[in-house]
Amino acid sequence: MKLKTNINFLEKYIALSVIDIEYKRITKKLEEYDLMADVDDQRFHHFFS
Repeated sequence: MKLKTNINFLEKYIALSVIDIEYKRITKKLEEYDLMADVDDQRFHHFFS
């Protein structure tokens, strides 16, 4: 029973760690990507092509 509890704890800990790492990677990419500039660029091409 104790081994099962430890495995469940370890599984949750690893899952949370992976989620945290992925969140940080995605957040960093979004900070680098200027969404408003992309939208303005698309709008420009749509109306002036």
